Amino acid sequence: MGKNFKRLLKHMFVPHKGNAYRPHALRHKALSIYSVGLILSQLMLGATMYSGPDVLQKDLESMKKNIVVLSNAERANNHLSVLSENEALDLAAQKKLNDMFTNNYWDHTGPKGETAWDFISGSGYQYLLAGENLARGFSNSNDAVKAWMNSPTHRANILNNRYKEIGIAAGTGKINGNVTTVIVQLFGEPKTSIASESAGPQVLGESKLIPEVSLKNASVPSKTPYLLLWMVIFGLVIVDGFMIRRLGLHASRSHVFNLRVSLFLSFLALAVLSIGVVGIA
Repeated sequence: MGKNFKRLLKHMFVPHKGNAYRPHALRHKALSIYSVGLILSQLMLGATMYSGPDVLQKDLESMKKNIVVLSNAERANNHLSVLSENEALDLAAQKKLNDMFTNNYWDHTGPKGETAWDFISGSGYQYLLAGENLARGFSNSNDAVKAWMNSPTHRANILNNRYKEIGIAAGTGKINGNVTTVIVQLFGEPKTSIASESAGPQVLGESKLIPEVSLKNASVPSKTPYLLLWMVIFGLVIVDGFMIRRLGLHASRSHVFNLRVSLFLSFLALAVLSIGVVGIA
């Protein structure tokens, strides 16, 4: 039993004379199955990730609260006062978020010239100083705040000693056809009766952030592992095609047809990965 199993493994995975140096698990028919599996896994995972708006909304609310807590923890570590969450800033952040999804852009300035400062003022918040951080593609608050703190401009916003209040919005939607999660973080130094009326409003820290593809960034598990898997499958298809020609099997119509099918499915898998059908952000 053990010898038969070892023989089977060798026949399936190890190139040798008995399998014409083409392991059955690495031939174009098997590789076609792997490509189909890759495509189906993307489609099925995408349906799972976005099948429950109630669950998603609960996660977003938790993310917003944690971002406030984590931002204040960073300020406390640097001996700065705690930021108070402000309803008007929350509303302004939500309006900014909705505007990006509605008008399909990812920037501090919208297609009509609208900025976060317009939304802040429109929400009734009077300020002496305001700042904005943006992030896209992060799946949890820890990674987002960590990335902000590793960026000089975002860090400067979070640790600005003039800011007294904070507003947060987070939501999932489509930008340029890709499903993504966007976080808007607003800061403000409110105008008070004590403050000088001659001091006009100022804005700082127009900073946005997209997570870099890095093994250290757990918020980008989206497509990277699947693209690496696709590269392995495609590379094996090319190697098998080379072996078919070297062994003289390219004269067989069935071999050539199956190889073409395998190539087609591998390119189809790449297309699925590239156009953001799943959009795991």
